[in-house]
Amino acid sequence: MAYLYFVIICLLFGSNFKLMDEATQVFGPLTIALGRLWGGAIVLLMVLRFSKLNLAIDRNTLAKILFVSLLANAYPFAIQPWILSHGADHSFLATFVPLTPLLTIVIAIPMLGVRPTWQQLTGVVGGLALIVWISSDAESHNLALSLVPIAVTVPLSYAIGNTFLRRNLHGVPSLVVSTHLLLLAGILLVPLAGYEVWNHPPQADPAAWRRALLAMVVLGTLGTGACIGMFVELVQDRGPLFAGMVTYVVPIIALVWGHHDNETISSQQLLGVFGILVMVALVQSSQANYAATRGRS
Repeated sequence: MAYLYFVIICLLFGSNFKLMDEATQVFGPLTIALGRLWGGAIVLLMVLRFSKLNLAIDRNTLAKILFVSLLANAYPFAIQPWILSHGADHSFLATFVPLTPLLTIVIAIPMLGVRPTWQQLTGVVGGLALIVWISSDAESHNLALSLVPIAVTVPLSYAIGNTFLRRNLHGVPSLVVSTHLLLLAGILLVPLAGYEVWNHPPQADPAAWRRALLAMVVLGTLGTGACIGMFVELVQDRGPLFAGMVTYVVPIIALVWGHHDNETISSQQLLGVFGILVMVALVQSSQANYAATRGRS
């Protein structure tokens, strides 16, 4: 079952960029983020209903989850469709996904007091250098160079949020945390999304409306809710190292969608993605070796 979950997560996660791009043809970025958050929250609430977990948490835990929901859910869920609304290729935006585990190594130094191994340091430096190299070709993928630093803030927000969760919320069931993250971020975005719709009401022909609405529904229920639910199960069943391997596959799935949509897939992009995945593999192998050493001690 773990391998089936892995394949489904990769397909869903890798398709999210295509779905966001489709939704931007009608809806604004805040509206897309809201639909994604609430769609995912509904799915997780249904899962919780059939589990023995309780959604109740204390105020201190709620405050910590609120911080992460703003940083690692509301912000990236809104900023990614915002970048796509500026014409960026969705397959190119997915190139930045593998930065999450690399940046997590950097963030863990001050937040967790963890010193990176030489393998991890090499992977981080190499990965960042490759992103700089890939970014030099950003304009051929319809991504303005001025937006590249903003695109990098998405994996950075995930890295900070994940590290904060590990340090402060390790005792709370993952499914409970994930549900609260989506619910809180969704509640916070309601007035902003309402303001967006009020000032920029969606206008499109019926066919475009249907495609965009379907994309947003699938993005919320499957691409966010089901994906997070299965990912949590995968982490609990096989561990974070196995689950983290999805970052290898996501850009590849996104590239397939980009090719399907006739987006520009350059050799520089392909080589850069391959290089970044090698850097992620270097970091992952270092973590696996460390875990094995700890297990023998």
